[in-house]
Amino acid sequence: MTDIHSELSYLQAFRDAVDEAGIVAINDTRGKILDVNDNFCQISGYTREELIGADHRILRSDQHSNEFFREMYRTIRRGKTWRGEICNKAKNGRLYWVNTTIVPMFNEQGKIDGYLALRIDISEQKRLMQRLQHLAHHDPLTGLPNRVSILESIQKVIDRKTGKHFALLFMDFDRFKLINDSLGHDVGDKLLEAIADRLRKTVRASDTIQAARLGGDEFVVLLENLHSPDDATLVANRLLETLARPYILGGYTIYSSASIGIVTSEHRSETASEMLSDADLAMYEAKAAKQDRPIVFDRVLRDKAQKRLYIENQLRDVISRDELKLFYQPIIDLETGELRGVEALIRWFHPECGMIPPDEFISVAEEMDMIIPVGNFVVDEACRQLAVWRKTLGERTPENLHVNVSRKQLEHPTLVSIVAEALEKHEIPAKCLHLEVTESIIMHDREASIATLNELKKLGVKLDVDDFGTGYSSLSCLCDFPIDVLKLDREFIKKSDRDREVLLIHALIILAEKLGLEVIGEGIENIEQLQLLQGLGCRLGQGYYYSKPLCGDEIEGSILNGKWHATHPMINA
Repeated sequence: MTDIHSELSYLQAFRDAVDEAGIVAINDTRGKILDVNDNFCQISGYTREELIGADHRILRSDQHSNEFFREMYRTIRRGKTWRGEICNKAKNGRLYWVNTTIVPMFNEQGKIDGYLALRIDISEQKRLMQRLQHLAHHDPLTGLPNRVSILESIQKVIDRKTGKHFALLFMDFDRFKLINDSLGHDVGDKLLEAIADRLRKTVRASDTIQAARLGGDEFVVLLENLHSPDDATLVANRLLETLARPYILGGYTIYSSASIGIVTSEHRSETASEMLSDADLAMYEAKAAKQDRPIVFDRVLRDKAQKRLYIENQLRDVISRDELKLFYQPIIDLETGELRGVEALIRWFHPECGMIPPDEFISVAEEMDMIIPVGNFVVDEACRQLAVWRKTLGERTPENLHVNVSRKQLEHPTLVSIVAEALEKHEIPAKCLHLEVTESIIMHDREASIATLNELKKLGVKLDVDDFGTGYSSLSCLCDFPIDVLKLDREFIKKSDRDREVLLIHALIILAEKLGLEVIGEGIENIEQLQLLQGLGCRLGQGYYYSKPLCGDEIEGSILNGKWHATHPMINA
């Protein structure tokens, strides 16, 4: 009796412990509930009377598939223990999650005659995990899916291989950094929230359209089940129109248009990252085009990007490898045919790629801040070459040396000292050196530009405005900046067969003469253009009609052979 009593006491203690620790139910083999503990009643909201005799499906939440339950039943009917997480539904409709262990119970004959289910409430942990999952997949500022989430979605669409068209739009907002820096990060954040809100309303998020924020001012929209790839362009144009409308934020009226790149399923990207990268390339092409229209990705853009990356890598050591060379285009007196000066033009001679033209690497050099050392090299090398000519050519040395200056050079605090050092090092009279800046460059930061140009004028150098007439403040430029020479943009010369352009060229020449400025006509390619400029009173010009850019030795040889009849006296310091 003592042993039986002890065993019963042990079983009662075990049951009490289980009751305290978890949510317990016993079902028969048909799923009828035979018994439950108080914890079961408390979490489910049902009384013991309502539960006992009821089918276990009274708790079913419809959050699991039929296959989920079939796998569970296969396990326990084989006499094995099943463990897993189940979402149940309480009497009031509330869903709750339980970590469940179902153990088959055997009778004396070894057959299953019921199941003991022990559950532990994990609803709070689930809510926390769902919250963490949401944070991991959504942007905290806008609430849109983030980079991780959209990459997963893109990859799923790629992997489905349904044959239906889909596309990815990549958006970047123009002037966002300026807005953020000038109005503050709070206004910048509000702008991003407003952009996200317009995206939601415009694309009407559904199973086939998803917008996301990648970070900063970059957003993407994934479009599925398109009738045609061209539909992506229609959506992009609608977005451009919507996003360009002014934003009223914190008392400010803000304008911020977007640049949109598109990649479609026609390009058969294998990975989400590849598709995102291609859309990004198209976006940058759209931004560079500045035409307020989306650009659709093609393979040429990828080839261009790969070439650009190669140029970036090669450009880092280009000066130390001595691959940069200067060529010089003659500037001619249009009346006498005499050589009056040369313009220094940079060329990159790569050992594998051959000659890389400046329009392929100068913009890259500016973006990666290589333009300062490259620009310094040009100033020094051009002055060195002029010093060589002064020794070998004497009085026949080109009178003026014209050197281009980039915006970043003009903004850099060392420009004046670099120019001064080059003049002193090579013993060049300052009046021989002309520094050329474009109209758009000096108008970028007007006050700073005026200050720097005045410092350069104090050295004694001359200042040219290159591509004159292409900017938006040409007359203001003439009045406010300490310039000496106007170089007429080659586009004017190219269109000089039109009456309107002829009148404009003539007016600029007369205006320059009244202001005491010299005028150089650029891009002279034929006798008709030359005769027109001569007739309009333009004294100086350059272009392929006279000569292509030549290396220093070729310039020297041409002068020695009397090609340009340069007879002016040599300028002394």
